[in-house]
Amino acid sequence: MSASALKPARRWPRYLAGGIALLLLLLIGGVFALRAALESGRFTPRIKAEIEAATGYRASIGGIGLALGLIPKLELRDVALSTPGGAAPGVVAPRLAASISLRSLISGGIEIPVVEADGLKLNLDPALWALPATERPARDAAAPPSAPRPAASMPHIGLVRLHDAHVILPGSAGRDIEIPSLSIRNVSAASASDLAAEWRFQGIIFTLAGKAGPLFGAAPGTLPPLGAITLRASAGDLGWLLPGLRLEGLELIAPPDGEAKLSGALTRGGNTARLEANLGEIGKLLYGFTGPLPMEARLTSADASMTLRGAVARPLELADGQFDLTVDVPDAAGLSGFPALPPGLRGTARLEWRDPQNISLPRFQLTSPALVANAALTLGLAGRPNLTGQIEVTRLDLDALSPAPAPAPSPARPAPAAPAAGDGRIIPDIALPVAALNALDAELAFALRGITSRSLPQAALQTNLRLSNGALTLAPFNLTIPAGRIAGQVTVNAAANPAQFGLRLRSDGAGLDLAALSGALDGLGLRGRGDIAADLRGAGATTRAIAASLNGDLGLALVNARLEQGTAMEALGALLALLSPASQRLGAVELRCLALAFGATQGVAQSRALFMDSAIGQISGQAAINLRDESLNGRLDTNLRVLGVGLRAPVNLGGTLAAPRIGVAAGAALGQTAMGLLGDTLTGRIATEPLGNLLGGAGRNAEADCAEPLRIARLGADGAAPAPRAAPEAAPEAPRQGTPALPSPVQDMLRGLGGILGGGRR
Repeated sequence: MSASALKPARRWPRYLAGGIALLLLLLIGGVFALRAALESGRFTPRIKAEIEAATGYRASIGGIGLALGLIPKLELRDVALSTPGGAAPGVVAPRLAASISLRSLISGGIEIPVVEADGLKLNLDPALWALPATERPARDAAAPPSAPRPAASMPHIGLVRLHDAHVILPGSAGRDIEIPSLSIRNVSAASASDLAAEWRFQGIIFTLAGKAGPLFGAAPGTLPPLGAITLRASAGDLGWLLPGLRLEGLELIAPPDGEAKLSGALTRGGNTARLEANLGEIGKLLYGFTGPLPMEARLTSADASMTLRGAVARPLELADGQFDLTVDVPDAAGLSGFPALPPGLRGTARLEWRDPQNISLPRFQLTSPALVANAALTLGLAGRPNLTGQIEVTRLDLDALSPAPAPAPSPARPAPAAPAAGDGRIIPDIALPVAALNALDAELAFALRGITSRSLPQAALQTNLRLSNGALTLAPFNLTIPAGRIAGQVTVNAAANPAQFGLRLRSDGAGLDLAALSGALDGLGLRGRGDIAADLRGAGATTRAIAASLNGDLGLALVNARLEQGTAMEALGALLALLSPASQRLGAVELRCLALAFGATQGVAQSRALFMDSAIGQISGQAAINLRDESLNGRLDTNLRVLGVGLRAPVNLGGTLAAPRIGVAAGAALGQTAMGLLGDTLTGRIATEPLGNLLGGAGRNAEADCAEPLRIARLGADGAAPAPRAAPEAAPEAPRQGTPALPSPVQDMLRGLGGILGGGRR
């Protein structure tokens, strides 16, 4: 054979090598072209459209990158998902990455060595995930279910890893779950996966280790089987639940075939409460076990214990549960650090539910020397939580429930005077945490009887509670105390910002016995029956903020009452000393009527009625109280006669509620007081007239009527009225024994002189 015939046959290896080289060049060039196209954003709109079509949410991608190598890695940067027009995204991921094995693709499988995310933030607020019906992805309901895919054709993921992730809980107010690390190894349809996670919540570190799976290939709506699971919680502060409460540790061990055990400990105030629970063979539930599943838990502290025992008939659906709860507190000393429970307390309850959305407490009873109560409640969790039922308390000793204050040790030597505490204001600055009213709706009937305390010997309360979307109403609000009955309505709107409050109260029947209110009005010195009426509205987060925004009316009306020694008498004595420095200390003073009424507008209360008619005369006037700073401003007009001396002068009011000031212009009452005293001395009245007649002399305006001020103080309602005062008779005074009779011209001259100066008797 010639050499020319063999030459073409020797060239084919060269052609093959050249073809392979060209193919590699094309492949490498294509990879580089794909990388350039991805990084330039050419495919970003298409990827976003695919994500939005599949999920219905709006997608945002900041950039795409491709790392070349034997195992290429695709990376997405600044990814976010949100609802159409949403104010904030539900998911934010600064970096998402996945690597894909080219060899597995060539062989027909899908092998993903690593899927990882850095800085992932997931917000579980339902408002960020609520899709309009028009935006939900279309589903072909008529399509028959697809046959299960064989395990060999399903993806296999070597490692799923999260680093520095955050889960934002709905309404958590900063109580987010921090996930420093989470890993799932060997995610497939053929074998179980290894789980390992660590997360932090409110400073407590939780760790999870165990097995689950296979995670792929499970039927829709079912959970994958679990292997042995161990969950631990470190020691940490639980003060956000209860001030001073601390978790000492918590551990849950759930084997795949056996009873799950939960144990832990809590401490507060030096006392420890221990938890031991048997949760049944919960691992079997994922292998088709249908129940029933018995459970038991016990919480103990010193001699006190709480036990929960029962079973769930259909544990896979969490349905048909029935548990009995018992509480036994023979000695409350061992619970000094925990919520106060009365000694000798014994409680029983039955907890039932048909399904997880309807939970009932058909029987709940507490008995102790200080507290006897029973209740029947139902909690609905379908949609917005709703609580209905009734609560009845037949005995409530408030003194026995609150610990007695420890006696103050006597100092060894006199201590220097400490500066006055507080800021000099009467209205306390108390925060009103009403945000919890937004958590659920409720409709409850309350009946509280046998309420006793040191300052309130006997009281009863009956009301209906209605709570809807943060708006609370207590109506009718009927309070019975030894002093009488009070009826009205209380409203709180926690959904408003700031929260809004309303109060409407009115005393029933013959009014309130002020003597029986000595505990609430200790030292005031008022005796008799009075009517109170209030129609007030305000808004704010604290009591002072509410006072600063107060609107409405408040009134107090007294008829045929008595003023005895106390704060009110001291104020009256200070007024008399200002008008007449030589006046003597008064004893009890009979009050024909007392009417006080204030109308408030944006925290400024202006008097609508300020009137007193008593045995020593009358006081009327006007006053204004600025509840924002508690400043006081006003004027009183006095028409009094004490020991035969007429005291008529305007009195100015100033200062604050905590430190009021009174003042009168110099010489305003001098002529009236001095000439009244001179006339009475010359005619011998001081020396001979009984003290009671002098205090109740005829120097007042006999035509003044209590009816109108009382009507205003009762906010327009009718009520008791004092008997009309008889008009003074015109008969001349009889000469007094032992008093030298002055000639008639002299008496006429003195009366005339006193009348000119404004101080004579009339």
